[in-house]
Amino acid sequence: MDTLLQDIRFSLRTLRKSPVFTIVAAATLALGIGANTAVFSVVNGVLLRDLPYEEPDRLTLIWTNFGPDLPQNWVSGPEFVEMREFQTQFEDIGVVVPTTVSFTGQGEPEQIGAAGASGGFFQVLRVSAAHGRLFGPEDDTPASAPVAVLDHGFWQRRFGGEESVVGRTLTADGVTYTVIGVLPPDFRVRHPDAQFPDRIDMWAPMIPILGAEYEQLGRGGHFLRAFGRMRPGVSLAQAEADMHSTAVQMQERTPQYYDGVEGWDITVLSLHQDLVEDVKPALIILLVAVLFVLLIACVNVANLQLTRAAGREREIALRSALGAGRGRLFRQLLTESLVLGLVGSALGLVVAFGLVRVLIAVAPDALPLRDVIGIDGTVLLFTLTLAVATALLFGLAPGLVSLKRSLFGSLKEGGRGSTAGIGGARLRTALVVSEIALAIVLLVGAGLMMHSLNRLLSADPGYSTEQLITLQISLPNSRYDAEATRSFWDRLVERAEALPGVDQVGLVSHLPLSGAYASGTTRVERSEAMQPDPGDNFASIEAERRWVSPEYFQTMGIQLIAGRMFTIADNIDAPLVAIVDEEFARRFWPEENPIGQRISINQNADGRVWREVVGLVRHSRHYDPGTIGREAAYYPYAQAGVNTMFLAARTSTDPASVTSAVREAVWALDPDQPVSDIRTMEDRVGGAVAQPQFNLWLLAAFALIALLLAGIGIYGVIAYSVGQRRHEVGVRMALGADRADVRSLFLRQGMVLVAVGVALGVVAALGLSRLLTSLLYEVSPADPVTYIAVALVLSTVAVGACLIPAMVATRVEPVSVLREE
Repeated sequence: MDTLLQDIRFSLRTLRKSPVFTIVAAATLALGIGANTAVFSVVNGVLLRDLPYEEPDRLTLIWTNFGPDLPQNWVSGPEFVEMREFQTQFEDIGVVVPTTVSFTGQGEPEQIGAAGASGGFFQVLRVSAAHGRLFGPEDDTPASAPVAVLDHGFWQRRFGGEESVVGRTLTADGVTYTVIGVLPPDFRVRHPDAQFPDRIDMWAPMIPILGAEYEQLGRGGHFLRAFGRMRPGVSLAQAEADMHSTAVQMQERTPQYYDGVEGWDITVLSLHQDLVEDVKPALIILLVAVLFVLLIACVNVANLQLTRAAGREREIALRSALGAGRGRLFRQLLTESLVLGLVGSALGLVVAFGLVRVLIAVAPDALPLRDVIGIDGTVLLFTLTLAVATALLFGLAPGLVSLKRSLFGSLKEGGRGSTAGIGGARLRTALVVSEIALAIVLLVGAGLMMHSLNRLLSADPGYSTEQLITLQISLPNSRYDAEATRSFWDRLVERAEALPGVDQVGLVSHLPLSGAYASGTTRVERSEAMQPDPGDNFASIEAERRWVSPEYFQTMGIQLIAGRMFTIADNIDAPLVAIVDEEFARRFWPEENPIGQRISINQNADGRVWREVVGLVRHSRHYDPGTIGREAAYYPYAQAGVNTMFLAARTSTDPASVTSAVREAVWALDPDQPVSDIRTMEDRVGGAVAQPQFNLWLLAAFALIALLLAGIGIYGVIAYSVGQRRHEVGVRMALGADRADVRSLFLRQGMVLVAVGVALGVVAALGLSRLLTSLLYEVSPADPVTYIAVALVLSTVAVGACLIPAMVATRVEPVSVLREE
């Protein structure tokens, strides 16, 4: 221990004697280690850390599987009842449906996130109330009075954090609820569904809201999100096998519903796995990229160590002559590297704390678990491990090279021109080539991502996004029946169209890029030519359903391909009609005219209710600009009672400038009606591409750091070479070489290193860039334009890095060099 402390004290004194080296090396390591710590904190919080529930490894999501068209669907009420009845491997199963409600009676009306849940839902998650109690099965009956549990943040924001809120009432959607409890501050429901908000302000039992038992909700109404808690010791495979058996029993009980479904089953997935599945590939790639940055930083520090070691060879030789063994000397050099690594790690932690805050601030909303990202014990252990690993990486090789030279060789060279020998030069060259190759890999990755994002942003979504303001309005069922709902929408469109600066107004139940979507089984009547078997007169498809106003397509700029648009004549008293998009028509009528065909989304006592297709429109990319979604059919809102609609207004002025006027138009019709989700369509596009933009920004930042460090590394090697070959340069110039010849000499030396590094980097990038395939849009991982551009950029930086020391070499005075000799 005394020897170790002595080595540490000596290392600190030695580092203090070389302040420039120490500052540069520590700053380089701090940048690499800080970036790695920050990215690992995100990976740890999202991918590695357990969900904040009791025994989270036993929590699952349960999806119904309706074959290739719909492998993951929600659960209907009767299916939920039968799952609980037939299963044997779960302690319990709970369901929840997210929604929004109008919170009124306390200041300005507000649209808040709400959820109806089964009575045992909170028991499945094993959560307890912070104040009051949570509802249970006894509160989830048709005869139960409406009760509510508040989210902790909503309780503090709207009720001032008063514990007396328990027992008070609140009004939501015109219904009076009694508050029975408040959830703990860290409670969140994690769900991968885009329509499931991260924070729900109010929870209520489902049956009192719906007014019916689960069995009465309708087997085709798939709107419940199902959570399950497996029994202790049950594996995910056993739970899925149990649900497969349950699906078989459900089909046997209700064959008329499931027999026609190809691939009917029930899928069980780990809650954590399902939550992070979409972001996992990007986070792993970013972690690999930032590790590359750290390797490049270590290479630069190793080169600094080699240069510094060349000046210490005489010192090391003298210590060896005085009796210090090679092991003792190597341990001292390694201790210096370890101390430097620890200093760099300490500074890196400071950098990481700042970077984590930046990452959380700029991370897209789609990043799950962002509220639990931070620097904890696991991250600190990771940082310490990096400190030791980097100390070995940049300290081991230089230390071995320093000790490799013989004692007598170093002493005989005296003070002039002492070098690290051929081995040191080769190592320095190899290190620079390796960091060039690593930089190429990162630059190629960033280039591919940039090319992909440009393609994504330039993709035609099927609608126009300019000068378009959008907002959501949800009318409470308690105050608006179907007729009142239709009347409200008619009057709102009329008022909004009359506003100054508003050119067109349209309504749609599920707006593209809003996160809202709905689909259902749609029957398509087959012509005789389409029937594979006699009597098989219709086909089924899981299609998107959107209820719209007549002006919606014109407002959004969605092109009519054939037939007609909806008109005000398509009302509740008119024949039922529909408009399908080109994907729908391509699937069922590729060689026929879709106009005049019939589709159905429901049936009554007399049988299936058919609608005539009167129009064909372009397909709208609903989920994001790069995804061709499911086939869609549109229906007139006047032929149904649709309580939640998005209003889209095309303006001749700045869309944001008419927001207040549109809100006032809503309140003129109903002063208690909140307006929510007010955004321009261009903002929605930005939100839809936020995840690839986030990935690109991080990868581009790492690539630029790698490019900078590679340039510094090339400069260091050439500058060192210039210093070591000063005598040679003087002799060459004395024999007639001009300054251009000298510049060319060192430029060629640097560009040879670059050429080798680029070649190795391109080969590595061709292999590793395939990992980006799932993140790229219409761009090949082997895109030649990207590779050529990256090689040119790095070569340009390399020429500049070589040119500076080469220019220094041309200033050598031959007479002075020969006189020194």
